[in-house]
Amino acid sequence: MELGLKYIQTRASGLGRYFLERGAQLLCSWIPGPIGVGIRAAIYHRLFGQKSQTAFVEAGVEFFFMNAIHFGKGVYVDSHCRLHGSSAEIILGNNNRVMRGAYLCSYVSNARSGEGIVTGDDCWIGVNAVLASGQGGLHIGDNVLIGPNAVIVTGNHDYERVDLTAVEQNYYGIPIHIGNNAWIGANSTVLGGATIGDHSVIAAGAVVSGNVPPYTVAGGVPARVIREIQKN
Repeated sequence: MELGLKYIQTRASGLGRYFLERGAQLLCSWIPGPIGVGIRAAIYHRLFGQKSQTAFVEAGVEFFFMNAIHFGKGVYVDSHCRLHGSSAEIILGNNNRVMRGAYLCSYVSNARSGEGIVTGDDCWIGVNAVLASGQGGLHIGDNVLIGPNAVIVTGNHDYERVDLTAVEQNYYGIPIHIGNNAWIGANSTVLGGATIGDHSVIAAGAVVSGNVPPYTVAGGVPARVIREIQKN
């Protein structure tokens, strides 16, 4: 019984919400095509956060803590994505595109309100990208492109505590800030504490843990500035 309750607590804000959310998704998450998109728009809208706008959701998308997920106008979520909210909410701005297989997660056991995932308007979250913040906060500006398989995660573990196992070590998050018009390349990784300036580009496969100035291209492991981008 205790294990069952713990399971539910990781997926919804309460027992009633769990059955309501899972029931709605069981009913219509599988329906393909425009008919399914329309049915989900009508049913899911009532389950997302109070100020959420109607989202266009393809078949096979999975949601947890739906009342902690908020969409701006015109948000599209492609098939086989998972959005897992918590007390640290997921807030997507107007006209965001979340492409096939992307995973957005603000759930951790010690999540903090206001330190989830927030995006601006007109962002593109690429195929199989991972965005995670339940502590620290992941803040993304407007018109940001996030490439396929990019990983943007605020969390870390206190690995200096060698008296504890890796599982037991304390989890904590450090904020990530990504400015407007940034491009995060395919297979790149952005770690807690990173700040990426406006109009900057993170090259494919780079690992970013520090500051990337505006109007620059950064690449490598660890990432460093490769060149500047000329302003018009």
